[in-house]
Amino acid sequence: MGQGIVDDLLADGTHVDLILDRGKRGQSYRNIPILAIEDAGDGRLADRTVLLGLHNHYVDIKKIHAELLAAGVARVLTPIYPPVLAPNARTRPGYWLDSDFSYDAHLGDFARIRALLEDDQSRDLLDTIIRYRQSGDIANCPSPSQEDEYTPHDPPRLKEPLRIVDCGAFTGVAIHKFLKAGYTIASLVAFEPDPDNFAILASRDFGNIRSLCLPLGTWSETQQLRFTNDGSMASRLSDDGDTIIQCVAIDDVLHGAPVNVVKLDVEGAEIETLKGMRRIIETEKPALLVSAYHLPAHLFEIIDLIHSWKMGYRFHLRVHEFNTFGIVVYAFHD
Repeated sequence: MGQGIVDDLLADGTHVDLILDRGKRGQSYRNIPILAIEDAGDGRLADRTVLLGLHNHYVDIKKIHAELLAAGVARVLTPIYPPVLAPNARTRPGYWLDSDFSYDAHLGDFARIRALLEDDQSRDLLDTIIRYRQSGDIANCPSPSQEDEYTPHDPPRLKEPLRIVDCGAFTGVAIHKFLKAGYTIASLVAFEPDPDNFAILASRDFGNIRSLCLPLGTWSETQQLRFTNDGSMASRLSDDGDTIIQCVAIDDVLHGAPVNVVKLDVEGAEIETLKGMRRIIETEKPALLVSAYHLPAHLFEIIDLIHSWKMGYRFHLRVHEFNTFGIVVYAFHD
């Protein structure tokens, strides 16, 4: 993505003096030298503007921001800014950063969702996320709670033993998080359509847990859809995907199976997957742990959908990864 941003800036006539990348120090890109921050300790960064070419959950941009300020940088911009600096920019970072989505235009939606959140921590977090995504000001970027994704101490602990449906199971990461948090798991049904991820998932030893791993995607209906398969956490349904996979509505697969926890991280298909399990949700009232960062509107659409069913769910919001990735809606029923 950094390369794309540099290309956009150069194409729009913006001069790029140097690139900072510790992993590629000593190299160059388009005849622009690549340095580490340490290499620029001679005052070369003093009073300069730096644009971060990062948009992922791996990197603590607050730490990078502090390092840049310590090196004398006057202004640090985030990937929110390339369309402003280069109006013809072609780089589209994706996920929650979509230049076609206006956070200002949806303030009413965010206010409505804010009123549905159960606790001050959730409401404050929503306010902080919106400020950050509107302004690009790194000071507003919330710090993640990295150690307790799906298992936060507050909201309340999940009811045991867990009977889990895991949609977008990847390689079984969430199950190990539940076990690490001390939960007893009675059963697991895991859905993972990426064949490389599924091979690892199916080979995992989950001990005495009664488990069923299925190489399927999840959707609102049972049908075949195109899929981008890259063997990563970001494998996803896509109109221009390189393969076709079988997707299922969970209601078509699980008939009467006891379920008390549903975890959803399906790379943007969360809304459709919820629609495809409405009968089970209505019957079993499971805790719903739903990722809400893949698309900007999911920050309000997921809660809107569940609330519209009038099943008595209560909502909490937490963020578990850097840069407002890893946002999870926690919906609980008494």
